[in-house]
Amino acid sequence: MPGTRIALPHLLALVAALGAADARAQTVQITPFAGYAFGGAVSDPVLSETHSFEAALDYGGTISFPVSEGWRFELLYSRQPTRLGGGLGPSFDVRIERYLAGFQEETGKGRARWFGTASLGATRFVPGVAGLDSETRFGAAFGLGVKAFATRNLGLRLEARALYTLVSGSGGVFCSSGTCLFTFSGSSLWQGDVSGGLILAF
Repeated sequence: MPGTRIALPHLLALVAALGAADARAQTVQITPFAGYAFGGAVSDPVLSETHSFEAALDYGGTISFPVSEGWRFELLYSRQPTRLGGGLGPSFDVRIERYLAGFQEETGKGRARWFGTASLGATRFVPGVAGLDSETRFGAAFGLGVKAFATRNLGLRLEARALYTLVSGSGGVFCSSGTCLFTFSGSSLWQGDVSGGLILAF
């Protein structure tokens, strides 16, 4: 019938448009990133002084999966080679690694989309001194950023994060055979990070 012939192309076009919009939103996103991490200090009760982590470049990656409209589940790994120093105590290299999982809320349906993330997991401190054990603590991260897509499958991600590590109590860290290189006191360690990454969506 004439009405059917006219309506059918419009219906097919609507279905195609809805399918394309859903494909853009419901994609797996892999994002390798590099950034600049800064801040973070702990107190040494033995020497009554503060030791700080040096600001340094960091790098890593995220992978996120759609769970509903506007929400994604995300895994993050990052690594920051830095140095812990200050005061009269010894300075030494430390690698800070983060293993986090959480949720991301994304707004906007165009090429530019704002987002926020909240993640929980672990922060691992690996000393650059032979024979010393690494330390793993509870960690969390909160981020805000923007994604800008050049194409459906390729985009740029810019983000600023607040990074938290629980170090409640006091005691020795980086120990071997009962001897500890460093002791600390306090309840939390806060750091910041700004980064940029390339989004690969599929």
